[in-house]
Amino acid sequence: MFKRICFLLLSTCLLISCSDKELGLLVDEIEVEHLSGEDEKLPITLVADKNNQNFYEMVMFELKDSTYNGPNGSMLIPLKYQNLDSLTWEVEGSAKKMNLVVKQSGGYRFTTAWGHYFYLPGNYKTYLKGYRGKDLVVKDSATIYISGDGDFLHVKWNEVNGDPNQNIGYANNGTQDYEFQVYSNKIGKEIFSQLNVRFDQLDYRKFNPEIGKRELEVITPYISALYGEPKYVETTKGIHVKFKKLFKKSVRAGQVIKIWLGKTSNIALLKKDSWKEDGFGYEIHAEPNH
Repeated sequence: MFKRICFLLLSTCLLISCSDKELGLLVDEIEVEHLSGEDEKLPITLVADKNNQNFYEMVMFELKDSTYNGPNGSMLIPLKYQNLDSLTWEVEGSAKKMNLVVKQSGGYRFTTAWGHYFYLPGNYKTYLKGYRGKDLVVKDSATIYISGDGDFLHVKWNEVNGDPNQNIGYANNGTQDYEFQVYSNKIGKEIFSQLNVRFDQLDYRKFNPEIGKRELEVITPYISALYGEPKYVETTKGIHVKFKKLFKKSVRAGQVIKIWLGKTSNIALLKKDSWKEDGFGYEIHAEPNH
């Protein structure tokens, strides 16, 4: 099984190069937003390549100079705005921000374009803010409508064709401390899709029960937000028998935690086979209900 990470990040480096890890640094939140005079404001704008998109499909964001109409306008931005103390992008409702200017002694890295995936349908407002000292000299926003088109998440069952390269990680640029990974396949007559979550800061190299706890905290409410409350839960009598009637996948009785019944899909929260040994390992398994 191969993994393809669909994530696009374009950056311009000036003076020195910085490590990739620095792109994840968050600037300190400035409590006072003091708007400078019009002559001090910088004409940097936030542009999205799509105003409407399906969730788990990339939206491309780019910085533009509103006073420049020529080619490669994004490449000129770092030269013009290198005196900014901070420039951040955020999604409304998220506690985290993406830092577009990463500074250290003698230089910095400036990100001018990046791809982002949204995990839930809805209207999203994203903000761009740039500071020079305490002055807010860059301010712009872009609103994106995200639809939820698919049988399970964005997956359409009639398009799953047995391609082994369908394990995809969907990065969210630090707006969450995790990313979702979706694997879909057709093996014989069995068509299925699986959702996993991976956390940025947790150690996967050793026994770590904290991972399983965080997995449940994220994926259980996420699936319920999309498909309603589960029809059956772990304490439901005969839940394993119900699973065998609804799904083609073969699992042990103790692996079945919850079952959701969607319009075109049956969905289950399962413990992975290695759960006892690893101390973590939950996944969402979905199959067509016809």
